[in-house]
Amino acid sequence: MAYVRTVKTASGARAVQIVYSPHRGSRDIEHTGSAHTDADLELLKAVARQRLAAGQGLVGPAPAG
Repeated sequence: MAYVRTVKTASGARAVQIVYSPHRGSRDIEHTGSAHTDADLELLKAVARQRLAAGQGLVGPAPAG
């Protein structure tokens, strides 16, 4: 199971993360980005939902390159 969540950072920004929890109590987190405005937050959430829909990074962050 995977889902998108937002968390508040120490600087006051909101971080958007994709959380993968294949096993009970175990989870991998992929950081999508940090937003300082509502518009940026909505954009990052849309990007995260697209990654989930496309099946990218099913185990964790996508490889570079």
